Amino acid sequence: MNTRVSVVQLAMMEIEQRITKGEWQTGTRLPSQYELAKELKLSRTSLRETLTHLESRGVVSIQPGKGVFVCSPQPVPATTHWQFDEYSLAEVLVMRQQLEGFAAASAASNARLEDILQLEISLNDSYTAAKSGDLLQVKLCDLDFHAQIIRIAGNRLLQKIIKQIRKPLELSQTPPHGSYEDMEPILEEHRQIFLAIKMSEPGLARMAMEKHIKNAALRANININESIQFVKQELW
Repeated sequence: MNTRVSVVQLAMMEIEQRITKGEWQTGTRLPSQYELAKELKLSRTSLRETLTHLESRGVVSIQPGKGVFVCSPQPVPATTHWQFDEYSLAEVLVMRQQLEGFAAASAASNARLEDILQLEISLNDSYTAAKSGDLLQVKLCDLDFHAQIIRIAGNRLLQKIIKQIRKPLELSQTPPHGSYEDMEPILEEHRQIFLAIKMSEPGLARMAMEKHIKNAALRANININESIQFVKQELW
């Protein structure tokens, strides 16, 4: 079991419980990351991962330069089936391919050493989790990997767009399943994205991310190229 991720999960529960009890209400700014890390007995790395996961679930909103704020509570769906009738899963995957391809290319241009180290931690954790069969952990690492790339890209408008369509984006991600052998191809795709960013190769990073999303679509029995043509016909 990965202790660091277990600590993150406990911290997520602690923060959510405090919000539920009313200690931190909607719109409230949480204590500074230094204070919060000290209060929860977390390293800054683990706190960053905790907040990233909470933001991906719509619990908090991370506003660069301003702080972390509690979001309005959202109803939890009873199932994880596709819930966005106005958009097809294919349309969301096409959008993911474009947005995250751009994000990966930007991340390759902007990534600092500490960003590379954080991505590598997330990647290594996902391999460890997959080998131990901890699917929840794999899912958390997957969300963290993609969220970090969006952050590293450094484009505030991109971050805002991603936040606005986060729910359909998350549901479009292929859930982890099966054995390590089943998950290894996805992890390898992440590794190729990471290596391209580490080497500061924007073109390779974009290609690796676009290939990853294309393969994710194929795993959901969706051909992105065919979907693009279908959407064009519908629009015209």
